[in-house]
Amino acid sequence: MPRLPHFGALCLLLLLRLWQALGLAPLSFSWGRGARCRRLVTASAWLHWLGLLALSPLLLRQSLALYEATNVKHSTLFKHIALATMAGDVTISLALLGAHVWQRRRLARLLNGLARLQRRHTLSWPASLLMWAKLLLSLYELLCNVPFLQQNAARLPWLQLLAYGIQLYVQHMSSVFGNGVFGALLLLLGCMQQLEWQWQQPDAACQQRRLLRRERRLLRVCDDFVGVLQLGIFLLVIGNFINILANMYAYMSYFVERHGIPLTISNYCAIVAIQLYALILATQMCQEQHRKLRSRSLEQCYVPEQLTEEQAALPTPLLMWPLDNLKFSILGLFNLDNAFWLFLVCYAVNFIVIILQFTVENIKR
Repeated sequence: MPRLPHFGALCLLLLLRLWQALGLAPLSFSWGRGARCRRLVTASAWLHWLGLLALSPLLLRQSLALYEATNVKHSTLFKHIALATMAGDVTISLALLGAHVWQRRRLARLLNGLARLQRRHTLSWPASLLMWAKLLLSLYELLCNVPFLQQNAARLPWLQLLAYGIQLYVQHMSSVFGNGVFGALLLLLGCMQQLEWQWQQPDAACQQRRLLRRERRLLRVCDDFVGVLQLGIFLLVIGNFINILANMYAYMSYFVERHGIPLTISNYCAIVAIQLYALILATQMCQEQHRKLRSRSLEQCYVPEQLTEEQAALPTPLLMWPLDNLKFSILGLFNLDNAFWLFLVCYAVNFIVIILQFTVENIKR
């Protein structure tokens, strides 16, 4: 498979620097020493978290004043949805920052494990292009706020402009977090594909122990990945899904009342839905690839060292599995896979049907 030595690594490094700039990775990192915890960095991260917590009430009040100060006439429904979305973004950002500072040592171990994997395996062309496309999609979402600033920045007071800047910061922190998770999943997927390719080589039977050790190290990184980031993934998935439902309700309400299509809401829903599906699809592909990897390793007639020849000859296939299945279980509530995505889609369809039913009744009246 053709590789791009620097393009994929540059993308992963950019994601790491974005995490550090936004406070999601309260660590120092260098290619020689890896990720390390520093007292100064930890203290600044806690101050950052406390400052954002203290500014949260002011941010919510100024956000309401910002809507009142603009010439755009929003309905009361739009204001309530915007305020609820803003409160949700602030809560998710505070939870992400606090969780990463609290688990900074485990986060450093995870980043060091991913860095070791990246040194052995560089993202392929398709994975690199997918990663850059997702970054550009997040950049487009951020640039959608430029027209609002061009129209209203000159006549807004500095306090509201500051609140708007903080609003953009907390709004796009979850997007940067999702991009980092997506990049790590693509790296794990590429490493599994490389391992499967090595199992297919003619000399794989002579290298069983080495390949199984590599797979164990890879699964340890996966366990660290789920253990450290599962709270953030839970908040990201649930928060984005609730935002999509709320904006869908606002979209239909706007269409019924004004007989128009709000492009801002439709673009937001489409972008968030694409990012959410990309995350779930990446986890599904990782799990499917690990199942293939397990099947490939079993084809090499692997026998654990603790079994005698008589025990190995018995028809006990369960004892022959070298490693456990890979699952992305989030807080023990659900697994990130296609079944969970189907559940979200079914729930959203039911929500749309209920809204349409009430909308048709209002039109008849």
